[in-house]
This record gives sequence, structure tokens and C-alpha cells, in this order.
Amino acid sequence: MELFEGRGGRAFKPEQLSEFCRHVGAMTGAGIILSRAMEILQMGTEHKKSRMIYGELQRMMQQGSSFSDALEQMKVFPPLMVNMFRAAEASGHLEETAKRLDIYYRKEHRMKEKIRTATLYPKILLLVSILVVLIVFLVVVPTIEPIFRGMELPLLTRILIFISRLISERWYLCVVLLIILAVIGSLLLKKRKVRIFCDRMKLHVPLVGRQLKIIYTARFARSESGLYSSGLPMVEGLEIAAKTIGNEYLEEQFAEVIRKVQGGIQLSHAIESVDGFDKKLAPVIFVGEETGKLDEMLERIAEGYEHDAEIALNRLVSMIEPAMIIVMGLVIGMILLGIMVPMWTMYEYLG
Repeated sequence: MELFEGRGGRAFKPEQLSEFCRHVGAMTGAGIILSRAMEILQMGTEHKKSRMIYGELQRMMQQGSSFSDALEQMKVFPPLMVNMFRAAEASGHLEETAKRLDIYYRKEHRMKEKIRTATLYPKILLLVSILVVLIVFLVVVPTIEPIFRGMELPLLTRILIFISRLISERWYLCVVLLIILAVIGSLLLKKRKVRIFCDRMKLHVPLVGRQLKIIYTARFARSESGLYSSGLPMVEGLEIAAKTIGNEYLEEQFAEVIRKVQGGIQLSHAIESVDGFDKKLAPVIFVGEETGKLDEMLERIAEGYEHDAEIALNRLVSMIEPAMIIVMGLVIGMILLGIMVPMWTMYEYLG
């Protein structure tokens, strides 16, 4: 879930949103009005920013704002939640919507925790690899360099010695270069066309792209299921669900999907042309449209794809780990080769 800056600071994390919706659902189910519910939440939390947000929500509702409008004005709650509560206020199903959102954000939190846990080992491996390479260039190469003086060295060895001297003697140039590259990368990623291109490339990486498609399809199915079940119009729900996918290439394609749906084309046919979704999505949506139970089918799709997304995530991690080990082995192997070749030449000469 993206973070939104607003009057209350940074957005709540998924686990905080889940807790908020759970309390709202429980208290509205018990007959407590929402302004009073915000007061209770304010008294029941020790988090300073949360107390401020709940207090501001209570004040706005007492002044006549609806619950969804107050959430929207705070700018710290995601559009998905705001629009689902807005639809729930119109239909009178606030308690059910709050419980549905509780489940949604609880699953979102669980997925984020799985990603964090799964990527911990690759992050540690990357850090160790960087440390090993730095030790080689800062300690090993400078130690053996005097031995090679006067020898005709191979190109690889000369490159290693040059990099070693650059890091040890001109380290500040390396820092400046890294900063420049980081700034250039940051500026490029601010351009929407660049982000769309990068997101498109992700979907077409061999093996990895297939797993990402499943994860993105699961996100869309889960969001659209909640929005449609809450009574939100199809077009408005698609606009919001597209922003929750986490891939701007897919999000851009939804302009055409929405145009087709507005023109009277069924969602199942309109979504077939989207490049980046699992191929099973459109047929299942078609069954829901034909049977008149699209809300039920969307919920079943979401449940099925959530399971598939967990499997896809595990597969992605299982691919990343050996790939990093291979890259690390190649880098260290080239370094060792650059050191050992002139040593072998020297031993042969001495022999």
C-alpha cells in the first residue's frame, strides 16, 4: 500500500488500517455513532498521531461531515477505504464493509510481512557480497600488488589493481559518482514514462514475469471484489482498483478497459486485452457475469489468487537466492582469477 502525505502525517500501515476498520465495525454493530466511536478510539490509543487523527475525524463529523468525507479530508486513508465507506454509507452496510476492509488490510499486512521475511536472506547475502568485495579490493589486492611489479600483467589483473587504487586512494570520487547515479536514477523514476517502461519490463522477465502477473492479478481481484461488493459503480471501482495493483503499466491500460465498459462491453471482454494479468481472470469474470453473481465470483477469484500469490512469492524468492549466489560466485571468481593468473605465471618462471 502506498503512503499518502496529509494533515495527519503519513498514512496508517496495513495493520493499523485493519485495526481501525475492526473497531469501527464492532462499534457500529453495537449501535455506537461514528463520532462517539472516534472519541473512544482517541482515548484508547497511546500513539500521538493516531489520537490527533481520531480527534480531527470526530471534530469534522460533529460539524456535519460524513464519515467518508472526513476520512478523505484527512488525506491519510487510502482511496480504496474512503470509497468503500462512501458506498457503505449510501447502502447502509457500514458494519459489513468495515469487517470486509478489516480482512482486506489484514491480508495486506500478512503479505507484506511474508515479503519482508522472504527477502531478508537475499538482503543479508547482498550485504555480505559487498563486504567481501570491499575486503578484497582494500586489503587483498594492495597486499599482493608489490609482488607483481615489473611483470607483464593480464588485462583482468590490471583492472583489479586500478579499481583497488581508485577505492583506496580516490574513495571520495566513488562516493560522488554513487550520489550522482542515485540522483539521476531518482530523477528518471519520477518520469511516468520511465516507470511504465520499467514496470512493463518486469512482466516480461523470463520466469519472474509469470510470478509477478499472478501477484498483480491477486491484488486487482481482491480490491475489485471489495469495491463491487460494497455497491460501488463498476467504472469507479475499476479506477480505484487499478491504483492498488502496484504496476503503472497495468494501471495505464485500465483507461482503455474503462472506456470499453462505459461503451457497454462486458468487463470480462474488456479486461482480456490487458497485458500483465493471468489468463484465467477473464473467463472466471465471464462466468460471474453470465450467472448474475459477479460479486460472488470476484470474491472467489480473490481467494483463489491470494493462495496463488503466496506460492508465486515463494517461487520468486527461491529464484532470487540462487541467482544472487551465482552472481556473487562469478564476481569473486573473476577477482580470484585476476589474482591467480599472474601468480601462476610467476611460479612457472621461477620453476
